[in-house]
Amino acid sequence: MKKRISVLVAAVLAIACLSTACGESGSEVKVGLGAHTDFSYGSHNIGDEVYGQAVTETTAQADIHVAAVMVDADGKIVSCKIDAIQIAGKVDATGKLLTDVSTEFKTKKELKEDYNMKGSSEIGKEWYEQAEAFEKWCVGKTVDDIKNMGLSDGYPTDSTLTTGCTIKVNNIQQAVVRAIEGATWTGATSDDTLGLGLIGELTKNTDATAEENGTVQAYANFAAVAQNAEGKITCAVIDSVQATSTWDTTGKLTHDLTNEPTTKYNQKEDYNMKGASEIGKEWYEQIDAFKSFITGKTSAEVTAIAVDDSGYPTDSTLTTGCTMKVVAYKEAVVKALAK
Repeated sequence: MKKRISVLVAAVLAIACLSTACGESGSEVKVGLGAHTDFSYGSHNIGDEVYGQAVTETTAQADIHVAAVMVDADGKIVSCKIDAIQIAGKVDATGKLLTDVSTEFKTKKELKEDYNMKGSSEIGKEWYEQAEAFEKWCVGKTVDDIKNMGLSDGYPTDSTLTTGCTIKVNNIQQAVVRAIEGATWTGATSDDTLGLGLIGELTKNTDATAEENGTVQAYANFAAVAQNAEGKITCAVIDSVQATSTWDTTGKLTHDLTNEPTTKYNQKEDYNMKGASEIGKEWYEQIDAFKSFITGKTSAEVTAIAVDDSGYPTDSTLTTGCTMKVVAYKEAVVKALAK
């Protein structure tokens, strides 16, 4: 009888360990956000051959992959969220930008079936489905596990992953590694829900002239947010990247497609906003103030943060530390909370 009870207790404990990481439910976790930007995949000059056809318009594209993670005290991933966005401008043979800068760009996860990859997938799965398989595969792994994952030309080779994910994951891998390495202890627990919000747009557009190259900027804002059972933010991490493409009067791209732009937060003082700031603070300092301000708030309360017609905050408890435009950051956070 005692032996049966012991076996039963052991079984219950084993199940509990699987569901709560051996008693770690509610333990503090680190939260991190990482991104990788690539120009080379989707950028093409007029005359280039793509899928067997000559390109008739130059494409200036930035592919931005973003990852959010929760990491426990042992350095193992508790939760992982991934998304990506392709922000592109079309340019003609005279150096004129053809794409309307008000164009809405959806993330790959938001596109769902409209990304239209399933037909060419060897496992018959869309990008968002394969990204979700990668997210699940990451749970329980450390940064070294992610760094040393099996890859062949960017494609995964681990059979436990390739049943659900066969897309190129080298950019995703780098985003996850950066998220883990930058993760910090900020008040989230393993019981919280992790969300990722990503928005993107085209900005700062000029056509090429004899004197200057044409320019367009892919601007992405992203947020990793942990929320508790009451829907309140326990931790938020926010960052942005500005990826600039240039071309000449023939429409030929002139920027270095191998050069990856640094995110705003990681630029620190080099972003060089402090001198123009009315409160003398850099971008990373102001976004830290915004993150602190929204901690403890719900999605509805973040949406309700008061801004003027130009998107600048008007709440005096926020403007002591953050006076820059916050509309895009609000939107990214609300998206993250919804997910």
